[in-house]
Amino acid sequence: YTTLFRSPQVQGARAGVAVAQARGQRLAAGTYEWNLKAAAQRRNETAGPQYDESEFALERSVRWGNKAQTDRDLGDAGVAAGQLAYADAWHETVRSLVKAWYDWQRERSATRVLAQQSALAQEQLQIAVRRVKAGDAPRMDQLMAQAEHDRALAAQQQSRGRELVQLQELQKRFPGLAIEAVAEVPAGVDSLNLPDDPQVWVQRIVGDNHEVELSEAEFKMARLQSDRARLDSRPDPLLGVRASRERGGQENVVGVYMTIPLPGAYREAEQRATLALADAAEQRLIQTRQRVEATAQRVVLQATHAIAAGQRLAAVQQSMGNVAQLAIKAYGLGEVTLTEALQARRAALESALVADAARWDAREAVARVLVDAHQLWAADEHGH
Repeated sequence: YTTLFRSPQVQGARAGVAVAQARGQRLAAGTYEWNLKAAAQRRNETAGPQYDESEFALERSVRWGNKAQTDRDLGDAGVAAGQLAYADAWHETVRSLVKAWYDWQRERSATRVLAQQSALAQEQLQIAVRRVKAGDAPRMDQLMAQAEHDRALAAQQQSRGRELVQLQELQKRFPGLAIEAVAEVPAGVDSLNLPDDPQVWVQRIVGDNHEVELSEAEFKMARLQSDRARLDSRPDPLLGVRASRERGGQENVVGVYMTIPLPGAYREAEQRATLALADAAEQRLIQTRQRVEATAQRVVLQATHAIAAGQRLAAVQQSMGNVAQLAIKAYGLGEVTLTEALQARRAALESALVADAARWDAREAVARVLVDAHQLWAADEHGH
């Protein structure tokens, strides 16, 4: 959780929550402020005395027609959208971590498989050398076995290089991840199993989805902004109170006043624009729901088929491995040629690599379903 929390994507979304909260407070307070006016003047009468006069006024515009409540609702909706954006960023970061993790595990496991095959190639080379020395096999068998051993070592080194590249990318993208202290896969994920009916998982993913919830929050904000623009078609009045001292204090005046702007084409255009933006937000919400449902169907279907494929390929791997072992023993007894033994070993290697990759594909697919269903590394939606 610490590694995920420190990722730039999550931290940026967390800052967005703070921005939304500040904007909500600004909307609740309103944009109108108190204005203090002060004026001083000198009155000169023809062939008469001069008077010092002064005037003070305190004024402020006021929101009327339910505008203040609409602004508060808009601020609350913005905070909710910010929190959902944070949760969505967390979810996307978890997806990236899962993919990077399994990319590394896939190469790491392939390196182990190739190391095992290198050991088998070494064993086959020793058998070939022994038979050549005994005169039971031609010199060519030793050369072929040596070439096969060298090829296996080269493939192992290449796989090790790819493994290190994936590990470096994982550590760079998620610094602080304790690679040595964690198991190969998160607890509860290292299995080729997805309990419950596939449609149950689809409903879980669609029913609790941050992308859909974020689109719904954005649509709600757009509707509130449209309502606010409609309310703004009736301008807010400016109310004030003033006091003046005239003719050197011989006359003191206290009064109130009100200023009302006259609406024009700007307010009408703004209202039409916000209505169009609300319509666009509604269409984006429909599109998001369709995309999320299609993605959920695809993710669950991929996991189901990946599990089945992994199980079948594991059985194939076991069978081909047994064939390769028998072929090596048969070559040692002179029952098959080295070419036949090498073909059996290469077939076993190919099936082992394919089955190993399918096994990790299935594990990753299961983890992706759990992540999308918020059953693995779920986010704190309040941005804490």
